[in-house]
Amino acid sequence: MDRRDFLERLTVLAPAAVLVPDAANGSTKASDSELQWVAGDLPPFAWQAADGSSQGYAHELALAMSQKLGRPGRVSYYPWARAVKMTTEGSSFGVFPLARTPDREHSFRWLIPLTRVQYAFVGRAEAKPMSLEQLRREPIGVLRGSPIIKNLQSEDFRTIREAKDYKDLLRMLNEKSLTAIYAGAPMLMAAIDEYGHSRSAYITQTTLGEATLYMGASLGLPEAEAQRWIKAYQQLQADGTVARLQQRYLR
Repeated sequence: MDRRDFLERLTVLAPAAVLVPDAANGSTKASDSELQWVAGDLPPFAWQAADGSSQGYAHELALAMSQKLGRPGRVSYYPWARAVKMTTEGSSFGVFPLARTPDREHSFRWLIPLTRVQYAFVGRAEAKPMSLEQLRREPIGVLRGSPIIKNLQSEDFRTIREAKDYKDLLRMLNEKSLTAIYAGAPMLMAAIDEYGHSRSAYITQTTLGEATLYMGASLGLPEAEAQRWIKAYQQLQADGTVARLQQRYLR
C-alpha cells in the first residue's frame, strides 16, 4: 500500500484523542473526565523547537480537536519513556505518536491512526554499506521506551544502546559511539532537519519492520469522553483540517 492510499483510508476510520493539562502550576494530574496529552520530541508528529514553541502533525491535530470542544489546548512534553509510562499507569492521559505493536495491543486505547512507517537503520554517509547480518555485530542506538527494541532483540542484536531522544541519538552517531540508529524513518529524517544536520550526511543501510502510529490513550478513558473527541476529529476531517495538516507535515 502506498502512502496516498493509506492516508485516504485514514479518513474513513473513526478515532479520537485527548487533551488538556489544567493546573496553572504545570501539574500533569488529569481530571476523571478530561484527558490531557503528553508527548515526546518525535518530529514530524510532535516536538519542541529551540525557541520553546511546539509543533507537529499530531500536536496541531490535538490542539484543533481541543478547540472544537471549546477547551484550552496544551500538550505537555516529557522524555518518551516517561510519557508512555504516564499513559499506561494513569487513567486520563493521551500520548502520541504511539506505534501499535502486538505487545502493546491490550495496554492502550487505540484512537486516531496517524500514518504507517518503516523502521530503518541510519548511519553516517561516509560509512561502508552494511547488511543486516553485519549490523548485528555493531552498536545500534534506539529510543528509550520504544517497542522496536524487541525487533532488534529478536534478530539477535547484542549491542543496543538507548537514548532519551533523537537529538541524543544523533549526537552519539556523530561521535561514532554508534554505527547506526534504528528508528522510524520519517521521525528520524525530520529530527535530522530540526536539529540542524544535513540529510546528505547520513545513509539508510537497511530496514527492519513497520507499524502504524496512533494517538493512543489510557485504558481508563471514559467512553463518553472518547466519543467527544471522535466527533471533533470527524469534524476536522469534514472541514479539511486533517488533510491540510497531513500535507504540511507528512508529505
